[in-house]
Amino acid sequence: MNRITIQVCSKDRHSELGLLLQSLRTQTFQDWDIIIGDESSTPIASCNFLIMLINRLKHEGHGVELIRHGTSQGVCFIRNVLIKKNPWIKNKYSARLDDDVILESNYLEKMVYGLKLGYDIMSGVTPTLNTPLWKRENKRVKPLINDIKIDSKGNITKYTDDCGIGYIDSDIIPATNFRSNAVYKTKVTNDNIKYPNNLTKVGFREEAFFSFSAILKGYKIGVDTGAIAWHLQSPSGGCRTPDYSECVQIDEQTFRKWVKRLYKKHGDFIKKYKLNKFGIKRKFNFSKDYTTTSNLYLGGILKCK
Repeated sequence: MNRITIQVCSKDRHSELGLLLQSLRTQTFQDWDIIIGDESSTPIASCNFLIMLINRLKHEGHGVELIRHGTSQGVCFIRNVLIKKNPWIKNKYSARLDDDVILESNYLEKMVYGLKLGYDIMSGVTPTLNTPLWKRENKRVKPLINDIKIDSKGNITKYTDDCGIGYIDSDIIPATNFRSNAVYKTKVTNDNIKYPNNLTKVGFREEAFFSFSAILKGYKIGVDTGAIAWHLQSPSGGCRTPDYSECVQIDEQTFRKWVKRLYKKHGDFIKKYKLNKFGIKRKFNFSKDYTTTSNLYLGGILKCK
């Protein structure tokens, strides 16, 4: 089935989760179901507003599964649980969304379009909502967005995060790794690609672990610079771990050591990936290929059916 199984991990972000769910209701692509992993100190099931919203989703034809984990075991752990417990295994696509974003109304539509072109994993960009929006020219990141370089000893010498800002043009650009909110062909995780179990609860670099594992199995990653997931950095939607900086440093060291092991085993797999012609069907043309254009985020989430 050409449906998406959306996976969301949530911890103590009830208001942000409600905004995400409402933005999903206004998507131009509506063939999706959702599974939510709840690690909140106050269960989602006890929040009347969220339960009313979930029931509304069910009424509108979406499957909804809520999985409760009372003891937090980290973002990577719960993401793998959601993959394993997916009740809609026949859905052709899967998505991993953060619980503190608002999706523009055509976000999922754009992701599916990229997958149909030939990419296996697609993500958009995640500019911060609480700061002035400045946009970059696409030519500044082409021909490869989120570029990474490895030296002859397997050390990472370049690692760019190009998806935390907005872009002037909407274009699909090949990438070495995705950022946060991605939609992928379910066959990727069926191919035993999972999130690492050796990171801290913060899960820093989890996307890169997943992406590199996919690259090594021949999967292709793309980023649509016109697909926007607004990042909510509200107090409850920001850092919730007192030792966050320390966890990031630990995870970064773990990641770099892992890349060195990959280099020793496979050589410069990033360089080999860059030389891949990707086999994409045709060039992306925004004006011809989309039936809808991007709506302002407030205009999207305030619509009611």
